[in-house]
Amino acid sequence: MLKQVRNPWGQVPITAGGKSLPGRAHDYMDKLLNLRKAKDIVSRRHHYVPQTYLRQWSFDGKRVWALDTVSGTVRPLGLSDVCVAEHFYRVVGPDNIAHNRVELLFGVVDTELRRVQSLLNQLEDPDELEFDDLIALGITMAVQRMRTLQERRLQRQYNAWLVAQNPRDFKSMNDPKDPHLAAGIHTESLFSAMWHAADVLTTRQIEVWDDPQGRFMTCDTPVLVPFRQNIRPNLLTAPYIVWPVSPHRVVALSNNLLGEKAILREANGKLMGIVRNSVEQGRERMIFASEQQRDRLPRTKKFRRRTQTRLRCSQWTPQGQYVEPPGCCLEQSYAFATGPDIALCSQGLHSPAPDMWSHK
Repeated sequence: MLKQVRNPWGQVPITAGGKSLPGRAHDYMDKLLNLRKAKDIVSRRHHYVPQTYLRQWSFDGKRVWALDTVSGTVRPLGLSDVCVAEHFYRVVGPDNIAHNRVELLFGVVDTELRRVQSLLNQLEDPDELEFDDLIALGITMAVQRMRTLQERRLQRQYNAWLVAQNPRDFKSMNDPKDPHLAAGIHTESLFSAMWHAADVLTTRQIEVWDDPQGRFMTCDTPVLVPFRQNIRPNLLTAPYIVWPVSPHRVVALSNNLLGEKAILREANGKLMGIVRNSVEQGRERMIFASEQQRDRLPRTKKFRRRTQTRLRCSQWTPQGQYVEPPGCCLEQSYAFATGPDIALCSQGLHSPAPDMWSHK
């Protein structure tokens, strides 16, 4: 034992992978399950960052200032026209018919996101937080982190690697005969992993960083794990996992437990720097700012790097077991780079995967 702190919630803050849920989270799960067989909806344009989330940065409730890090342009964009893709969540059901019911699931997700975002944005007394709020925060951040365009791209990268290694057992996500395959894989992995990811987040210390000047920005990957020496730590070891909830507030989940429901901090230069660097490095393409901060958008900066798959070989497993040559253990992580960061052993175990670079 390295450290012992009190549990301010009075309950074990995990869901056991979705098997043990408190009241509101149980209702949340029931709503998701009840929509699996709902009537299909006509919906082509699917948002992977909710409009309700970005509205906190809007200057008129309809538009937000955005920097396109590919073109370098800064301009106001309609909330309905950013972080959206046609049929992004259109999947094929058990009856082999494509449908848009996943959008109904995200309607439930976005309703809870709006509540949690408002709660943390207005929080003054941490003792007012309830255990349900902690679980809701973990679920909200877990889903928001995994539903993005960046996550889809990274899945395509790793899929290209797997197909190159074993084309008999792995199918390409880019199969022209199955245009909804990528959405199906992404959506299934998201809803399968959301509870386990939430269990990691809910065991961290909630910190709320407050900036009276409203200088926080956000991006098209709103839940960010700050890079360390150009490598992105995993959720267990990352010092912070940050989620800007408005220009004035950031929710930061720290691995430094202090035994409090939440810690309110006035953002100093160091914390502002963590958020700004996280947004600039962790974004996929778009960065968003409030009306007051639009001139501070880094429009002159060259954005040649972003999150990429990183693969390394090791003679040791994560559990510390030695792997006898010519075997090896493949470690997958993420790097801040211009393309996939692949440096593997030369024992003849791995096949080249050039298709990975088509998703850089």
